[in-house]
Amino acid sequence: MTFAQIQTFLAVARLGNFHAAARQLNVTQAAVSARVRQLEEELDLRLFERGRRGAELTEAGRFLLPGAEAIASTWTTISKDARHFYAGRVPLRLGGQLSIWDQQLVDLVIWVEETLGALPLALNFDHEMNVQDAIRNGVLDFALTHEQPAPDLTGVALPAERLVLVGSEPFDLGQSDLPLFMNFQLGGQYDAFVARHLSGHAGQHIMMGNCAMGLRYLRKRGGIAFFPVSMVVEDIQHGHLFPVQGVPEMELACNAVYHPSSVLGDLTAQIATAARSLRSREPVVALDTMS
Repeated sequence: MTFAQIQTFLAVARLGNFHAAARQLNVTQAAVSARVRQLEEELDLRLFERGRRGAELTEAGRFLLPGAEAIASTWTTISKDARHFYAGRVPLRLGGQLSIWDQQLVDLVIWVEETLGALPLALNFDHEMNVQDAIRNGVLDFALTHEQPAPDLTGVALPAERLVLVGSEPFDLGQSDLPLFMNFQLGGQYDAFVARHLSGHAGQHIMMGNCAMGLRYLRKRGGIAFFPVSMVVEDIQHGHLFPVQGVPEMELACNAVYHPSSVLGDLTAQIATAARSLRSREPVVALDTMS
């Protein structure tokens, strides 16, 4: 099986016509037919029904389609990365397991630009993916995670993230009419803390996957939620948000991870050191002086 065969299969499947696929691929129709026939022979499957209306995928063809699309996407990424790398332009892909670190990823991009110069960069904000698997599979080069780094990856412990429960109005955990609680589902450590301190206190929960969206919702609709101190300190200082009384701060683990064997290993090691330095410089805010 060759990439040309996969590419041709996808073109025919998308266009429904061998002639149109040949035009798009800039080859002869005979070449398209030969590639499809070779692929069918290798798989021992009939992939298209040919007729006057064109070519329609068979059941086997429909089964093959998602896998072929994945192969094409992976090959495109690998070939693009290889061209960039050997042209001296290293593509760098950063990600974070939790949405609370989206802003820090932006800070790291600024550090890269100011320190290392202009590099092709990509920020991944898919918080549903397992970032450590993504590093192993080459989807990411560097990530921030609350999880313990896997043995095959290099991990750098960063200062813990301080989270504070804030409300749109002054609230006390002991009152009976606490408003809606926004739950960002920030992992097992977070879940255990919420269960220990809010179980039986907060009313309705709403699950929200993005911390920045949650902050906007809180400002406009009200409620309570845990946020990084650095994210809400100005709102607290200006009297827009209020620490909920009776709930201690939460400290959430933060680790930088990267693959030590990656061709970008030296670069990602520098970024991990920079991430630790940036987090260490964050001002230590005493919340009791702000409420």
